[in-house]
Amino acid sequence: MNYIKNFIGTIILSILIFGTCFSQETGSREYHIKSRTLSEYYHKRIPEKVLYSEKPIGNTGLHSMPWMLNAWSPYKNDLTALVDSINTIDHTAWINTAWAVMEMKTGMVPNHSINALAGALLEFWENPKENYKNIGDLETFIFEKYGEEVGNYLRIARTQPSMKQQMAIRPALLKLIIELDDFSQILLELADRSKEAVMPGYTHIRHAQPTTFGHYILSVFDPIQRCIKTLEDGYRAMSLNELGCGALAGTSWPIDRDMVSHYIACEGLIENTNDAVSQTDGYVSLVAGLCNISAILSRLGVDLDYWSTREYDFIEFEIGAGSFMMPNKRSNQTYFESTYNHSATMVGYLTEVATMGIRIPHGDMNAMAYKFAPPTLQAINSVKGMTNQFLYHFPGMELHEEVMLATVREGSSCSSELANEISRRFTIDFRKAHEIVNIFIHKSAEQKSIATNFNEANIETLQDAAKQVVGHELDLSQSELTMLMDPVHFVEVTNSKGGVAPSEVSRMITERWKQLDSARKHHIDLVKNEENAQQSMMDDLRELYNSSLKE
Repeated sequence: MNYIKNFIGTIILSILIFGTCFSQETGSREYHIKSRTLSEYYHKRIPEKVLYSEKPIGNTGLHSMPWMLNAWSPYKNDLTALVDSINTIDHTAWINTAWAVMEMKTGMVPNHSINALAGALLEFWENPKENYKNIGDLETFIFEKYGEEVGNYLRIARTQPSMKQQMAIRPALLKLIIELDDFSQILLELADRSKEAVMPGYTHIRHAQPTTFGHYILSVFDPIQRCIKTLEDGYRAMSLNELGCGALAGTSWPIDRDMVSHYIACEGLIENTNDAVSQTDGYVSLVAGLCNISAILSRLGVDLDYWSTREYDFIEFEIGAGSFMMPNKRSNQTYFESTYNHSATMVGYLTEVATMGIRIPHGDMNAMAYKFAPPTLQAINSVKGMTNQFLYHFPGMELHEEVMLATVREGSSCSSELANEISRRFTIDFRKAHEIVNIFIHKSAEQKSIATNFNEANIETLQDAAKQVVGHELDLSQSELTMLMDPVHFVEVTNSKGGVAPSEVSRMITERWKQLDSARKHHIDLVKNEENAQQSMMDDLRELYNSSLKE
């Protein structure tokens, strides 16, 4: 089989040279491509046309064309190319060949016809894309070139729709999962370089407690990984073989459903034959998982959109454009707006697959056979479109750490740590310590202190609050109060498991690298399983053909 490259054993080396790297540099936790991080790799691939720093385009006032990223089709690596090579332009060829090989091996095809059928199949697979282009799909190819005498053996005891939807979805889903691995790596690289970038943490869109940008990014990484598990479950659902179900009752022919499952890289059977013609749950759970990812990316997009405005000025992107009407516009990040636009359409796809199987008989119906793949594929493509832009925007993102720190130092977001210290040091129960700090903050607000800087916290105001609540002053100095109200101190000491302390974020990043390593190995195994399954099918087909020549 000429079109499949048997390089999965050297996939690590190939990817190092051409695309995403899945191995580690010895002695380093940093992933690399030719000694570069993945962020650097994507950064070097950003076309100049999308950079804001380029000179204005003609008389439009626009400094770049960031929408070109969509037309550019930026995401590709050797692993996704291998998925494409395994799943040819006509995925029904794989299905029909697997079934035909099983027919020949189980004696369903007379011995005198095996040579013609096996030879016709091999001829098609010599150049499937060219044959598909010039003649048509495998079934058309065989009927036109070899007639009914050979073609009629292709589909004994089965209908046409079986597995067509799943086999169309599976490669698109597997490539998305691989792309999400790249996205996950860039998230970890970004979290690592920003784990000490102190910034405001928000609850209900208001200052709450100090955090770091790295800690925030990890809070995106973790749910993405949970969602990828759901997508892996979805891949398994698309890899449960329904072939051999007949119309609904099975067949009296001596078929081997497990053999077919092996040939098309399925992980198991939908065993009950009526279940096989009526199942819908796999599509619903898969699109629900895709909706979950889109919700996370949508919230991330909203935050980045706000934080890149002049009002926040926390971050800035190289990719962007000016405005045709407003020359003052520095960058218009419509890409992040598109994440919540995509999320809105995802609800439609989920509604479509969830309701398609409602109020119809639990059996073979048109919807089950033909209608679930289109919305599922659209949902996959939407998440792919959302993910693609982050792969390129994140490596070109500049953090304004001094602005973040100055902003978080306004107000009193460290007050909970002040209450913690008062409770611990002076053995005052936490509710009373909380009340002392609450009065202190309100009095400070009336005096307009700590409104613009934590350094303005006044020890006398705190002592007045302490006397009001516990009847005496606290053995606390002005310098100690200033330290306790400093966001940098807050971040350093908030080191409980999962907390914002850089040391704790570093620990989590180390663990997440291990998780990503494991996930990538599993995803490579999924690709390898598809390649090996198809190779096994073709080896058996050649053996059948060669044996028939001797008879």
